[in-house]
Amino acid sequence: MEPEGPPELVASKSCRNDKKLVAFILEQRMKLNESCSPTITFYSNVKNNMHALWFYNYCEYYITHYSSSWPNTTKLKMYLLVQLNLLIAYSTPGSKQLTEGYLKRARIAYDSEEDFYCLYNILHAKEVNTTHFATDASAQTLFDRARMRRNGVAHPTPYKYRMFENHLSQVECKESVKHGRHLNARRSLPTGSTALREMPYVSVLMNDFWVRCHHCLNYAPFVLIPCQSCSLAMFCSVTCRTRACEEYHSLECAIMPILIGQCTPIEFLALRLTIRVYKMFPITSDALVAYIRGLTDNVRAYDYSAPDAEADYRKIYRLATNRRHLSKQTLTYDGLRAVSLAKTFVREHKLPTSFEEILAELTVRHLHILRVNALVLHCSKEDNSKEEYNSTSEPYALVLLTTGSMFNHSCTANVEYHLSRDGEIVFVTDTYIPKGSQMYIDYRINPLDSRYVFECYCHQCASKRVLSQLSFESEYKGVF
Repeated sequence: MEPEGPPELVASKSCRNDKKLVAFILEQRMKLNESCSPTITFYSNVKNNMHALWFYNYCEYYITHYSSSWPNTTKLKMYLLVQLNLLIAYSTPGSKQLTEGYLKRARIAYDSEEDFYCLYNILHAKEVNTTHFATDASAQTLFDRARMRRNGVAHPTPYKYRMFENHLSQVECKESVKHGRHLNARRSLPTGSTALREMPYVSVLMNDFWVRCHHCLNYAPFVLIPCQSCSLAMFCSVTCRTRACEEYHSLECAIMPILIGQCTPIEFLALRLTIRVYKMFPITSDALVAYIRGLTDNVRAYDYSAPDAEADYRKIYRLATNRRHLSKQTLTYDGLRAVSLAKTFVREHKLPTSFEEILAELTVRHLHILRVNALVLHCSKEDNSKEEYNSTSEPYALVLLTTGSMFNHSCTANVEYHLSRDGEIVFVTDTYIPKGSQMYIDYRINPLDSRYVFECYCHQCASKRVLSQLSFESEYKGVF
């Protein structure tokens, strides 16, 4: 993003309203006091990035010469898959190098007894360049062997048409003064029951860039294919690639190096959500402004009782923001970042400057929504393909839902959630829940990790933060 000058705090009257906050920042010409670090070469979205391809060649040499002393063959295989995905992402479309990348990955899949993944890669290699494919005599033999053996996962890619009517909802949204909007059990649910299944409205990867689909988030290192324009987004199927481009990626593709290199995951996700709204009214800013001003408070609690077959932005726009908990410093910084992101988007796509204010207004609102409603997905640190949440697991993605984001938080939750193979977030009961009882999830807070976007204000979590801060101060007293 562009270098910006010194900031100041917004006036108190402008803090709690998106439109006034952005208008005040633009009127006063307030800017961030941050130097713009250059975009990392590795994050360039130019095909044939020499730094990335050098990294692949270096790692391939290392693996070839030292694989005999590698302590864990499974770890070696996954490390090699990551490097091959790197090669596939940065190879020029139609090149011999890209064909070889798919064929190398096909051989690893065959050795792993994943024959359908093997076939998938061989067909991609043939589509890339038939001439180059024909020069590899072993490719057809490998294809025949995999087709005959047929071991492994039978459906390596998501279904072309997801069955939205199969969304399951055993919850109903209620509203009260004490708890606000929250979800109750529609009927009595035994332990292990599926309470809700819902597709994310928007999501973003924080880790595992070279082993997970950037759209459905599934762990699919054997089958990832790159965006045809950039080298920074990979997808498990043409279906996911097409959907991502239709929803947001076609417009974020050009600025991906900036978003990855200079933005936090929550800022990246906020702009992605803004792009989804912009794509509804891309012609004039007046149409977009009229739509946003028409989003009145007529979204009722029971409208959140079931997930939608079609995406409904009204429900996202009316999710809680909890601005009352934010300091003026935080609100000011969010507004400045939103304005900077909006200006970058407008400049890169040569849009009229009239879009700046409304896009910044949406982005700052999205930042506030995501801070209290985004869910964090975790996987095992030892096995990235395994969904789990415990003291040793690590976060890999942020997701935002309509119904699923209405669960209230509790440090002793009675509902757990995870990502399913078809890309849905599945909520499962941890204990018996009587009909009409409130359901809670753990928003997976870590007071010492700034990547987590939700902050709990319960007595237990507040005490943990105070103790953590006191411990930090006592340990590093006199160092600074």
